[in-house]
Amino acid sequence: MAYFIGLYSKRQKPFGDYADIKDCGQPIQYWGNLDSVKGRKAYPKLREYIFTALVARTDIDFIALEKGEMTPRKAVDMLMQTMEEYANWGFHFMEDKLTDDPSYFFRETAFLEVFLAFDAGFDNDGDEEEPESLD
Repeated sequence: MAYFIGLYSKRQKPFGDYADIKDCGQPIQYWGNLDSVKGRKAYPKLREYIFTALVARTDIDFIALEKGEMTPRKAVDMLMQTMEEYANWGFHFMEDKLTDDPSYFFRETAFLEVFLAFDAGFDNDGDEEEPESLD
C-alpha cells in the first residue's frame, strides 16, 4: 500500500542513509500470490502492474541500455530505487496519518479515501490545482 500511495501521489522520498535501512516485509515474488481462508483471492497480476508503473515512472534510457552503454544492473537499480522511494514516501504518509489518528486505517474506506484524495486534483504540494482554461 505504501508504494501505491507514493505512486498515486507522485511523490518520492529518498532515504537519508542507505546503511541504516532495515530489511522487512515479504519478497516481491510472493506479492499477491496467496489465497486467504477469509475469501481473499490470489492476485499475482499485482507484480506486473507494479513493474509496468515503475518502468513508466523511472527515467531509464532504453536506447543506451540496448546499445550496451548502460548495464542491465544499472537499469534494475534505478527501478528498485524508484520503488523504494515511492514506498518510503507512502510509509511516511501513513505514519503521519497514524500520528494524527491512531485508528485512521481501521476504517473500511480509509485507503479508498486516501487514493480518492490524490485523484481529486491535488498537485505534488497538496494544493488544489486550477482547472485548465478552455479558451
